[in-house]
Amino acid sequence: MPIRSIRVRLLIWYAVVLTGVVGGFAFVLYYEVRAARLAELDAQLEAAAAGLDSALRLFPPYELNGEPPPFAPPPKKGFEPKGKFPPPKPKEESGPLRERLVNSLDLPGPPETRPANVYFAIWRGNHSLLKAVGPNPDVQIPSVEPGRPRLAFRGQSRELAMIGPEESVILVGRPAGEVASDLRRFAWQLAGTGLAVLAIGLLGGWLIARRIFRPIAAIAATAAKISGDDLSARINTDSIDQELADLARVLNATFRRLEAAFDRQACFTADASHELRTPLAVIRSQAELTLSRARTPEQYEEALRTCLGAAERMSDLVDGLLTLARADAGRETMAREPVDLGRVAMEAVELCRPLADEKRIVIKTSISTTKVLGDASALSRVVGNLVANAIKYNRPNGQVQITLGPDDGEALLTVRDTGEGIAEEHHAQLFERFYRADKARSRATGGSGLGLAIAKAVVEAHGGAIGFESVVGKGSKFWVRLPLGKRKHSRQP
Repeated sequence: MPIRSIRVRLLIWYAVVLTGVVGGFAFVLYYEVRAARLAELDAQLEAAAAGLDSALRLFPPYELNGEPPPFAPPPKKGFEPKGKFPPPKPKEESGPLRERLVNSLDLPGPPETRPANVYFAIWRGNHSLLKAVGPNPDVQIPSVEPGRPRLAFRGQSRELAMIGPEESVILVGRPAGEVASDLRRFAWQLAGTGLAVLAIGLLGGWLIARRIFRPIAAIAATAAKISGDDLSARINTDSIDQELADLARVLNATFRRLEAAFDRQACFTADASHELRTPLAVIRSQAELTLSRARTPEQYEEALRTCLGAAERMSDLVDGLLTLARADAGRETMAREPVDLGRVAMEAVELCRPLADEKRIVIKTSISTTKVLGDASALSRVVGNLVANAIKYNRPNGQVQITLGPDDGEALLTVRDTGEGIAEEHHAQLFERFYRADKARSRATGGSGLGLAIAKAVVEAHGGAIGFESVVGKGSKFWVRLPLGKRKHSRQP
């Protein structure tokens, strides 16, 4: 089963990395020290062998070859010795001279400076032993090639063998137990140091991991406090590292948006209930009043007409709420068909013209054919809401100017009025649901406060943007930008 703890996985990673680094360093260091100690030992053996080789060169060749000494020269021809003389004898070295030569075969340097436990052996050219000195005299003559000294271990000893003068063989050795003991002791020291470094590294990794995950636990605890009843909890970013502080700030921003969304939803529900209560109250009061006593046909007709108007207003309100609810849930589906936005705008303007005539508002249009991809019915609702608002909130005998045409690769629709304008404190909330800049006048005109919110939802569903500019006392201008529709060109055969 895989390990699910990030902290444990970090510690395992620390252990693997530290073990590899410390182990590799210790391995390299051990073999470097071992090579240095062996090189030192080999240098001592080479110096001893070189001294013995120099001493052997003082020996006469026949002594090193294992040959008998040469005889005295025979008498000259025609010379007859007088009397009786003994036969000639071989010319031998005198005993003291040979003894001095053999005694000269020793390690170089004063005895007190020589390495301890060094032994050597020398063999003549006929493989007879010339001299052997040291704690290991019973050595066998090694096999060695001329000009190629051989360094090797024999048991616990390190030995150097080489060919001397007159094919003599020189062997110098020294027990390597002291070097091996030093190397073992050094290996244990490296192991102990490596384990200490590993333990310190793991402890530091555990402390760092604990410090890293402590803020995560605090973040999780704060997130757990977030609920529908309390969305005010926030993560304290003052004592958190930079990387986690960035995450905490993102979560805090998310919590703020969530709190704002819940607040808007609560406000939306309250406003929707309030808006629906008014037409329902009208219908109920008219019905109760009509049924309280007998009425004339004209009075019944008037009561029914009032109830029908309230029902129509409530129906429009419900439709708007459903449109916004689907947009919030991401389920608002808009048709994607080629639409002549100019024709849609002209039809919406004509529907609003009776309202403009009633308020003595002059409508001026500059609308050109503009193709977009979208839902004609939804786009008509956008244009109708903007034009109706420009008429409702205009001055008597004012003007409304509607323009439409391509602009920088987009369709640009503008609706300009000559009304009182919108104060700056209302700009930020103007597209919010049920928001009214002039609540008293909106009640009088029957507005629900959903028109601009619905227009924004429709425009954004079409991939466009909506905005406005307003100057108090001079009027307002609302604009809508939508992507132009792609025209299909057919190839001529």
